[in-house]
Amino acid sequence: MSSGLIHTLNILQESHHYNQWIYSLLEPYLSGVVLDIGSGLGDIASLFVRPQVEEVILSDYDENLVAKLRQRPFSLRKYRAVVLDLTQDEAVTQLKGERVDTITCVNVLEHIEGDTGALRRMRDMLKPRGRVVILVPALSCLYGTLDACVGHQRRYTQETLKTKMQSAGFHIEAWRYMNIFGVLTWFLAGRVLKQKKFFEKTCYQLDKIVPFLRGIERGFRPPWGQSLVMVGRIPNGVG
Repeated sequence: MSSGLIHTLNILQESHHYNQWIYSLLEPYLSGVVLDIGSGLGDIASLFVRPQVEEVILSDYDENLVAKLRQRPFSLRKYRAVVLDLTQDEAVTQLKGERVDTITCVNVLEHIEGDTGALRRMRDMLKPRGRVVILVPALSCLYGTLDACVGHQRRYTQETLKTKMQSAGFHIEAWRYMNIFGVLTWFLAGRVLKQKKFFEKTCYQLDKIVPFLRGIERGFRPPWGQSLVMVGRIPNGVG
């Protein structure tokens, strides 16, 4: 894992309001056994306390991060941490044949060169009628130095992600952009100022206004945003 990405994870760990906002968009779709792909430090998955969630499987391809996840206490009903590399076909067997009800994948897919293949592997890990909840950085026009420093291969639009998910065998159940204000701040930081790292003070200040931004977007569906959430389901009779 790159030093830039580790630096970013450590800073975003303190972005409590932003993490809660992300969770609020995932939460309605979580049920049964939930596999979280690319858990990192576990900050998002630690919030999966919805009563409908029976167990949370935290995962990452980095064995050192998985070791940290195993040592960290979580206020979850039941959980475990496993090594899982979604870039490899063997990822399907790393759960030892187990299939799950829900997969969450937050800010991970954009790091994978073969993203459609990764989506197919997720599909193969799901039970019939299983569901995947994806959050990715949005809008290709925003791609800049910040994306490059954390290893983003791309950013997505609603149409490009929808096409890839359908190609992987998912029916699109729901989608929405989030954080319309972040379009401006990300463009300024990555395209204008050419920043190559996240600054702790700036992230802290932005996190303080998240409740305000979240309240605004609760009342309308933004036409674009810094991130994109999409929910896919395995169609009836398939799986």
